Order: sequence, then C-alpha cells, then structure tokens
Amino acid sequence: MFDKLKKWLLPDGEEEEEETVRLTNQALVDQILVSFKETVERESFNKRMMYDCSYLILMRPEDYKHAELRLAGITEGILDEFYEYINERKTQYPRYEPIGSYWDFQYCPAERGIDNSEIEPGTIQVVSTPTSEKSWSELSSEHIKVSVSSKHSKYSKYDLNPNTFSNIDILSKGHFRVKFNKDLLGDFTTMQGAPAGSRNSAAPDKLATVQFVLNKQRYSFPMREKQLKITKAIEGMTSTATLLCINEPSGSLQKEHVMIRYDDNARAFYIALFAEAFVNEQRLEVSRVGENPVWHPLKSESTIVCGIFQLDFKAMV
Repeated sequence: MFDKLKKWLLPDGEEEEEETVRLTNQALVDQILVSFKETVERESFNKRMMYDCSYLILMRPEDYKHAELRLAGITEGILDEFYEYINERKTQYPRYEPIGSYWDFQYCPAERGIDNSEIEPGTIQVVSTPTSEKSWSELSSEHIKVSVSSKHSKYSKYDLNPNTFSNIDILSKGHFRVKFNKDLLGDFTTMQGAPAGSRNSAAPDKLATVQFVLNKQRYSFPMREKQLKITKAIEGMTSTATLLCINEPSGSLQKEHVMIRYDDNARAFYIALFAEAFVNEQRLEVSRVGENPVWHPLKSESTIVCGIFQLDFKAMV
C-alpha cells in the first residue's frame, strides 16, 4: 500500500533520492581514535609507549563543509579520548611521555586519499607521524599526492567565543595545534624522580580563573600571567592574556575596573579597584588612576561584585 502511495505522489520518471551518508562528529572521533590505538599497539615496546602526535585527516568535501566550524571542539574531544587511552595503558607502558610538545591536527577536504583511492561517504583517511618539523602543507608537495592548501582564511569573520578556543592555537582554517596536557607530563616527571629542591609536579596550566555570567551563559577566563586587568568592552579593544574585556550590558563594569596580580614570593593574590566594588561582601578602598594602586589581599576563592555584575575568582596555585 505504501509503495503504491509513493508512486502516486512522485511524478513519473522521478526516482527517490538515495539517503546521503553523513560523517557524524562521533564517527570522526571514533575513526581517529582507532588509528591512534593501532599506532600505540604497533609501535610501543618494553615499557615505552609510542604514539603519533601529528595528524592529517582527509574527508569528503561535503563532510568537511559540515564539520568546518566544529573542528576545534572536535579536536578537543579527540584529545580527551587520547588521554583516556594513554591513562589506561600507562600501567603496561609507564614511560609514556610524548616526543614533541604539541598535538597537531590538520583537516582537509579530499575526494581521494593519499593512495588515490576514493574516500567513501561517512569515512575519513588518517595519516599520522610521531612529530614533524614541517607542516602537512609542506609535506604534501614532497611525499603525498593530496593537495593541502595553506591559504585558508582564519576564522576572524565569525563570531567566536574566545574562551572556547583558549587552549587551542588556530594556525589556519582546519589546522589546529594544542599544547600537551601538563598533567600528563607532570605524572611522568614524578615517576622519574624530580631533582632535589624542585617540585614533583609540572606547573599548573593557569594561575587562576575568573568566571562570570552573561545572557544566562557562564564564561571562564584563564589567568595565565601574573597580572590581569578587567575592563568593560570598548570598541577596538580585545581580550589578551593580561586584559579581560567584558561586554557587560548593565553598565556596572567600568573601564579598567579591576586589577589582579599574583606575587610569586608571597604565593598570594592581590586586588586593586579603580571603581566601586565589593570583594567578598566588603567595600575596599578605590585606587586613583595615575597613582600607585592600593593592593588588597585576595582570597583563593572570592566574589567581586561591581554594581549588579559579579565576578567569581578562583586560584589554581
């Protein structure tokens, strides 16, 4: 009955389109993880775990177009799986430190793989090396037949949340570099025995975090330098490692409202205010612009309330 109904609804000679096989984000992660695991099993020996850190991922053009703006997040998801597998196998291979300092991922659209075989819908081809002094763009002209373009524009024309990409270097469209998880390196340092007088673990990735809520969305900004200035967003000014610009709509946050610094010797944080604010429900003396800041001790977990806008500070050291 259903077949008859389809024939009646469809014009004569018109065939039903075949369902398109789409490469899902999960399938992309799973296929790269399979390649990673195969490398670990094939290359590891004695107590040494070996794995590749530089990846070229070829996918059909329609799949690349669909995944393009999601690739940074997908890369983080892939690395979550990599680290989890490394942790699973480190009992057998306790020497698991990486060869290089970064993971490198380059995603490219391609109809065919490096062996000139067609890339089937819903699949990818993964090419990887332990590390590389050259980019896949350079290697493509020397060793592989696939054309890897390095002329992609960056993502500057898109509205992107900088906090989402705070741990990822976007080298070009589809090309990402991620520094190794320092927790992974720290575990290895402890196992080998640190030199006398040194710390047993690697330095933390950030000194502190500053969190806030805008439009019902919670954001987290990493404080990686020893001094951070927090200001309302001003045209032509963007956030950097030492400057946090917040587009706060109520007008509570002022220009250069808050400054936070970390003192290595005292191993403590301090705060200076250049406009009225309550820190842990206490009103503090305000510094004058152009004069030396008045620094106040800042607890490891503190709330900073500027008018009706709240910042949540949390020390990580």
